[in-house]
Amino acid sequence: MEKTRKYFKRDISWLSFNYRVLMEAMDKTVPLFDRIKFLSIYHSNQEEFYRVRVSEYHQILADTSKDAEEKRQAEETLTAINQEVNRQVDIFNKFFFNDIIPELEQNGMVLYHQEKIEECHQQEVRNFFKEEIFPFLQPVLILKNDIVSFLRDNRLYLAVKMYKKSERDTPDRQPFYAQIKIPFSKVPRFISLTPYNGKRYVMFIDDMIALNLDIVFPGFDIDSHYAIRVSRDADFSIEAKEGGNIVDAVRKRVKKRKIGNANRLVYDGNMPTDMREYICEAYDIPHDQCIRSGRYLNLEDLSKLPNLTGKVLSETLPQPMRLPIFDNATSMFDVIRQRDFLIHFPYQSFDYLTRFLTEAADDPSVTDIKLTQYRVAENSEVIDRLLYAARKGKQVTVYVEIKARFDEENNIITSELMRESGIRVVYSTPGLKVHAKALLIKCATTDASQPPAYAFLSTGNFNEDTAKIYSDMGLFTVNRNITGELDKLFSILDGSSTDRYFGTLLVAQFNMVDVLKQKIRFEIEEARQGRKAHIILKMNGLHDTGMIDALYDASEAGVQIDLIVRGINCLVPDQPYSRNIHTVRIIDSYLEHARIWYFYAGGHEDIYLSSADWMRRNLNRRIETAVPVFDQRIKNEILSILELQLHDNVKACYIDENLNNHYIRNNLPEMRSQRSCFNLLKEYSVPDTPAGMPEIFIS
Repeated sequence: MEKTRKYFKRDISWLSFNYRVLMEAMDKTVPLFDRIKFLSIYHSNQEEFYRVRVSEYHQILADTSKDAEEKRQAEETLTAINQEVNRQVDIFNKFFFNDIIPELEQNGMVLYHQEKIEECHQQEVRNFFKEEIFPFLQPVLILKNDIVSFLRDNRLYLAVKMYKKSERDTPDRQPFYAQIKIPFSKVPRFISLTPYNGKRYVMFIDDMIALNLDIVFPGFDIDSHYAIRVSRDADFSIEAKEGGNIVDAVRKRVKKRKIGNANRLVYDGNMPTDMREYICEAYDIPHDQCIRSGRYLNLEDLSKLPNLTGKVLSETLPQPMRLPIFDNATSMFDVIRQRDFLIHFPYQSFDYLTRFLTEAADDPSVTDIKLTQYRVAENSEVIDRLLYAARKGKQVTVYVEIKARFDEENNIITSELMRESGIRVVYSTPGLKVHAKALLIKCATTDASQPPAYAFLSTGNFNEDTAKIYSDMGLFTVNRNITGELDKLFSILDGSSTDRYFGTLLVAQFNMVDVLKQKIRFEIEEARQGRKAHIILKMNGLHDTGMIDALYDASEAGVQIDLIVRGINCLVPDQPYSRNIHTVRIIDSYLEHARIWYFYAGGHEDIYLSSADWMRRNLNRRIETAVPVFDQRIKNEILSILELQLHDNVKACYIDENLNNHYIRNNLPEMRSQRSCFNLLKEYSVPDTPAGMPEIFIS
């Protein structure tokens, strides 16, 4: 009889992750302005989710080539998504109004959240509106089948209901509707007012406009107003069959993104049904794409709320650590030639990567620098160092993933800058994304004892901005197997090689899935022989059902499996076939972003650092890398960090079979893994630290 196994739906699982972000905002042990930051992150996450993931379902429903069953499943998933989002929105709004706003006031800061304001502020608000806001407003009447302007994606509008003053005495006078776009590019969302009675006051620009609608519409009696916004389809792909210039193709798609199909209307839940129906009909938005929300929308802007309390109400994060082993060395190359070295962002400084690039530019033995670019910071120091290397006469090649979602324009700008400066830019092909994070520095040397190349392979992007908040790892190495195969991969990417064999690196589409399944099968056989079998997997997403089935097989065979999965996780726990799988999710000050794969391997302990999650797209439709860790000291370092995270009982949650998040609480000493990681890495930053770790860090 065939076994029946279950998998969570990908997007419902993602909503569970985003709810965990909301839980962090609701945790009263978190400082107030950090909780507000998590509210902002929650809203931002949800908006991107609708622009991309929900758009895919609407595309299925609109595609005449899709069969009835696929459309039925899309409709079913959309219904489940909207139901869960509505549930979460209710929780969000109750918490924001009942907890956050009162707590701000307890700390001496009043965030006006209604139109009634203190008398002392009334004229100030009137004057500010006339001088600073009114000149930028462009009110537009909404007349079905006559005047209907375009609602821009991710912009906030006030929808206004009003009546002509001249028709006050007319029986059955008809309402008029209008829209006003909030001019965020000209005026801040939050406006500080004069302190009063010992408290500081802040006002939403939305409310300031609402209080002055009589100025905007002088010939009308204002009845009511409500916030609205639309999310538009932001998902696109460039197919191989399109051919042509990929830069031009991406540019065209990015422009169309701004006018993509609306896939939801978010509205103030107090809006009456007749007004909502009028707006939906005017803008041709189906009623089932309407998402009820609270009075204030676009609350990702809470990240811009000024702290006027005069108190420190956010966590002070430690400065990235300096590493004496590099700081005391004349050259990083000298250190890396001696042994592999692991660097941890944001616990340790990103400066070492840019210094590494600078040294490569200045070293006369260096001939080539090759690097993958997925997402880089604006005004990127990494790009600046590459430009410097090109000016110094190095052959610099950058493999640009121009299709990195929402970073397309920045990647086009930086790639054109590099081309103009003599850097060779290679774009990935239309139907393929290069998600690997790899840097190779090649040298010309006649000394066989000197390495021909240096490599840096990372779990995260070469981006100094995200390196401050994303927790990632990067490996410096001169291992000739690794550098040789990395050079081969770069040759494949630029079309100069067709050799797909890799014996050391794991590369998605070539050998990654096969090797991973082989290693899982080895653990299964060890368990069946009564020997120790253990797998630890840390990643951001687990979706590929083939890999999940392999883990289910291992669990049934008795392999101990520990999963640290931050986001999407489609593996269902607490089932007969998953009883040996333990899953945790960690949300804390830094975004957990590293991908680490550990296999006990009969005591050999194979460890890989990777750019890949176990998502279908990563394993099957992208170029990803996983690099093996050979240095025992680094293995111990990584294992110690994994142990800390698996024993986190402050910020870790486990997921039950209904996708609910439950904080892990026990009688063990408090373990907040990110803080403990920082303390652990302090030990490793000492130059002469032995390969082992103090027992306090090892369970």
